[in-house]
Parts: sequence; C-alpha cells; structure tokens
Amino acid sequence: MLDKNKRIMIRCLIAALPMLISCANAQNLVIPPVENNGKVSFECVIPLNDVQKNQAFENFETYIKPIFPDYKIHLNFVKGDTNAYNAKIKVMMYSDTPPDIFYSGDRNFTAELSSLERIQPLENNLSSINYWNLVIPSTKVISDAGHIYAVPIDEAYYNVLLINTELFSENKVEIPESFEQLKSTVKQFKDKSITPIAIGGKNGMSVYNMIESFACTLDHDITSKILSGKDQFSGKTFSQAAKSVKELIKLSAFPEKTGTFSDEEAGNIFYSSKAAMYSTSTENLNLANNKLNGKVAVLFYPDLDTDGSSPKNIVSGGTKKDCGLLISSSTKHPTEATKLAVEMSKYYNKYLYETQGDAVTIYNLDNMKWTPSNLPDLGVKKLIINVKQKDHVNTGLCEYNISPVKEKSIQEASTAFIAGLLSISDYLKALDINMKLT
Repeated sequence: MLDKNKRIMIRCLIAALPMLISCANAQNLVIPPVENNGKVSFECVIPLNDVQKNQAFENFETYIKPIFPDYKIHLNFVKGDTNAYNAKIKVMMYSDTPPDIFYSGDRNFTAELSSLERIQPLENNLSSINYWNLVIPSTKVISDAGHIYAVPIDEAYYNVLLINTELFSENKVEIPESFEQLKSTVKQFKDKSITPIAIGGKNGMSVYNMIESFACTLDHDITSKILSGKDQFSGKTFSQAAKSVKELIKLSAFPEKTGTFSDEEAGNIFYSSKAAMYSTSTENLNLANNKLNGKVAVLFYPDLDTDGSSPKNIVSGGTKKDCGLLISSSTKHPTEATKLAVEMSKYYNKYLYETQGDAVTIYNLDNMKWTPSNLPDLGVKKLIINVKQKDHVNTGLCEYNISPVKEKSIQEASTAFIAGLLSISDYLKALDINMKLT
C-alpha cells in the first residue's frame, strides 16, 4: 500500500514538473515585439512644457508615415518641468508599454539611466547609417562613460559678440578683427559716451565664456585639453586670455559695476542701443535681430595672435553632452528606433531652420534640401561655414562638460574677477582648484 502511494506521488510530481519550471522562469520570459496589424509600433515621448518642440512635432505622425510605412508611431507629450518629466519617464520605463524613444535635456538624468543600463549606446547604430555625414563635426560628443547615448536634436549655441551695425556705421568705427583693433574700437566708443561691450557679470558665466572665447583663438582645443588634464587654466593660453579681458576692464570697456548686471540686463543695454557690442551666445541672435530691427550682426572674438595671420574665426560652445533623443534598452528594434530618432531630429531642425529662422543648425546644410527663411543673414552664413569645418569649434566647458558644483564655482570666481576682487593669477588658480572638486 505504501509503495503504491509513493508511485502515485512520483507520477503527480512528474506531471507537475513542467508547470513548476514554467513558473520559476516566468520572470525571464522575453516579451515579443509589439505588433499592430503587421506593423512594428514605436512609442516616442517628448516634453509638453517645451513649447517649441510641442509646436514642431504637432504634425509629425502624419509626416513620418510615408517615410516609415511599416511602422506605427505614436508620439506622447508628457507634462511637467524637468524633474517631473524625468520622474514620469522612469515610471513609464517600468510599465507594460515603455517608450522606445524619449527626450532628455538633463545630462544627469541620462547618466543615471546609462549607469542602470536602461538606455542603449548608439555610436555603432549611428555610424552604420552614416549619421555623422549629416551633421557638423562638433555634434559628435562622447559621454563620460565612453559612449554616445543621445541623438542630438537641440540647437548648438556658440559664444560670440553681437554688434549694433547702426552704431558702428553712424560713428564710422571699423569692425575689429584683431585684439589690438578691438581695443581701438573700445576707445572710440568710450569717447562718444557709448558703452563699448555689454556683458552680464552677476552670475559670472558670461565672463568665463568671454575668457574661454579669447583662449580658443590661440588654441581651438584648449578646453578639451583642460578637461583631459593635458593643460590647465593657469597655463599660457588661458593666462593670455584672462590678461586680455583685464586690459578691457582697464579701458572701461564694460558698464560700471558689471558684476551687478545679469545677462538679461546686459542684453537690454545692447537692445536699447546704449552699447555697441554684446558678449553673449548665438541663442540671443534672433531676439537681438527683432529688438534692433535687423541692425545686428555676429562678430567672432578677435584673435589674440599678433603674427598678422588672417582671423581663424574659432568659436567656443557646441552641442550639450548627453542631451537629445535616447533609445530605451527595452526596445526590440534598436536599429529601427535609431533611424526614427534621427528622422525626428532632422524634422525638428528643419522646422527651426525654415520656420523659426534659426540658421545655426547642427546639420550640415550642404547635405540638406531645406528652404532657408527670409530673415537677413546677420553674418550667420560665415558662422555656418566655420562651424561645419573640423577644428573650428572649441568645446564649451559649460555645455554640460562639468558638474553643477564645478560650474557654480567657476561662476563665483569669474564674478569676483570682473569685479576686481581677484588678480589674474589668483583667478586662474581658483579655476584649477575648481577642476579638482568632485
């Protein structure tokens, strides 16, 4: 009787074994790609609070159908500021229908997701579709982890001087190409009681950007060298750049008490024609064009070289690291998702170029069949010609290339420098110490 019961128990266990194994492995089951009437579905997410992207992508689903007829693409607009948006993305990534493609404008958020392996490195997929032939060289930005996690989509901005062309013309002042000519320009405008250069020194970043911009006329790769430890702020290049700004301070090139002016306040001085030049970035070009009725132009920072060579027209700035369209690790079609993300990026930048008149695009216009807007050139063509050439863009230190702690320290030191509270050597030493912060 006992043997009979054992035999029955063994048979029951054998019969139940496949079910037990199935339950044990349930968490490892692979979910098949989502299909919809034979089409592969892609869920794409961008922030609703970004008004410009919201407007640009309003008709994207209709536009993209002929390009990817075998894809079913759904664009999801998510509300919230950066923190709320990031939190919602995290929730969505752990849901039953995680996004395949989503936007990140926060490099710390991107770094967090990459460390958790929630997003895919894209360098191989982007290279396989020849993406880098479509964009300018400075668009290719490697993350600290050694990978590329974002398809760039946002505008790249460059530090420049904007000039009031009417003031230059009315006062018969020549546009400077060298630093010596710039000093002469400053003196001429001072003699006419016109502020030569408007700059916001309150948070210090505009001051640092000016010094960095002068430095890159001496070495187009200076910031990358500092970031990699091959050079330092107290080295020859930045020392000469800081010295040049100190010379401008002594010439009273900037408004009185510059350290108390925000960048917005400095801009208002320029827009009201009380300043001949404005140290800013190309981000403010369209605003300046509107405020000054087209009487504005881009001026490259004059070279500090004194060997008489022609201006190199190097600019500092570029694409922000780890910002753009990310591809979720959960997508079952990473190659197709990458292609779709590139189309989204092209679509958005075409919108900016044709509709918004933003000619300073990350795409090489030689390879794009885009129709330019009717806005005046403002010296942008020359800028575009330069930035699409290799070695003409110095990596901007504050294009998400350093931590917020380091950035704040640089701002504070730069404010103290423009206010005359730090000597050149003390200022540069402070920047070197800053780079050692964690």
